[in-house]
Amino acid sequence: MTVGLSVTERSAGVAHAAPTAVITPADTPKECVGSQFATLGEVFDSLFDSFVPNLPKAARDQAPALKAKAHKDMTAARVSTLWVSNHPTQLGADDKAPILTYRDPISQWIVTQLINVREGQATKAISVENLTLAQAVETAWLYLYVTVIVPLTIARRSVPPIGTVFGPISIGTLITLPIFLGIFAATQLYKVISAKLIDSCIVSVTKAEKDNAGKPIKNLTFTGDVPAIVKDLAGQVQLADPDHCPSIGTLPLSRIATRTSNYLRYLNKDPKVDAQIVRLTKQLQGGMKHAQVPHNMIPADPADFNTAETILSGLLVLVPYVGGAPADIAIGLTHNYHEGADFTKTMPLSDLTVTKSLTAAYYAYAISTHLLSVAWDNAGVDPAAQAANLLFPGLNITGDLIPRSGGILSAPNLYGLVVFHNVLRSMCLSEDYDESANRSAPDAKTQRLRRF
Repeated sequence: MTVGLSVTERSAGVAHAAPTAVITPADTPKECVGSQFATLGEVFDSLFDSFVPNLPKAARDQAPALKAKAHKDMTAARVSTLWVSNHPTQLGADDKAPILTYRDPISQWIVTQLINVREGQATKAISVENLTLAQAVETAWLYLYVTVIVPLTIARRSVPPIGTVFGPISIGTLITLPIFLGIFAATQLYKVISAKLIDSCIVSVTKAEKDNAGKPIKNLTFTGDVPAIVKDLAGQVQLADPDHCPSIGTLPLSRIATRTSNYLRYLNKDPKVDAQIVRLTKQLQGGMKHAQVPHNMIPADPADFNTAETILSGLLVLVPYVGGAPADIAIGLTHNYHEGADFTKTMPLSDLTVTKSLTAAYYAYAISTHLLSVAWDNAGVDPAAQAANLLFPGLNITGDLIPRSGGILSAPNLYGLVVFHNVLRSMCLSEDYDESANRSAPDAKTQRLRRF
């Protein structure tokens, strides 16, 4: 989705507009807020004021001027909403919203942008001064994830065995261990920081400052437009919530098939093709109703693992042959068993949910790539080694000397299907929205917010 490439006011094609300052009397009541409402400007003030008393007198005398210049620079720097990722609570999620459980940095950014398009904020700009701490943390993690975590994960899965240390443990496994531990530690640290900052008391702000936090600048729009197909998609979905709008992941496949058929008929202008679509849809629906699926035999999704299961899955990744997809399947089936699942029970394919079908696809792809990688390793016929031997005949390059193909082969599953699945679990169809649902339940710690 290309909305605009400019990131500051001085960039080409940006309409200039003076920022709107929020001026409040000194005695205005304030409340202490977390990262959802604490802007970078307010956080800077809090940190700056805490350091000033400890500075030499000459530095203290210049402090007001330095503070004013810093605020001027932060106000002058404008960031496109296209490059900002919001925390789920800033998107309007309450404690029950699926996005709090089923999210990764990429899916969260996609959901943010879909909501921006829906609310008409896709080409707006936010001053760095008014960015909230939550937006800064989520956006920083997004870019770290895309530029560091993802490449390192692919690289870790691509490291060849090189040589055996003892038993099944290879030199390659030992080399990748620090990468695995570093990624795991960074991910857990982010989760803790992201959650704690939302509920913490960081700075005290007035109601006006709280209401303005994280909002784009009025009358300042970046050049570019949102593609019609993206606008159409954004108009059909909104943030899921079990109380008033069930996620797309909970819908049965029959519903998706019918909706897809109706959409194709809407696009089609030929009556003959329309009749074919109707006929094929009836055949598909009939076939799905008669096809029985042992749905409990589909392992639990890794996103639904409890803490112990997640740690076990992570540790078993380091075990050759067993770690990865086979271990996750065993853990997922055990999870189902402890949940009281009846493995002999079946249901029509038409009633299988989107999440169950995508989880099955995830495991099918994962076990296929795992078995291919094991076969290539044992047979010494990794495609990367074969390609190298074709380019450099006579060198007899083996699969334990160059990067394995498994890293690239597994990437579409981890950073394609999983991201797509998380988006579907985080969003719901607008047509399913129930306005009569109770949206102010006593146990909801965070009310749904219309941020813009």
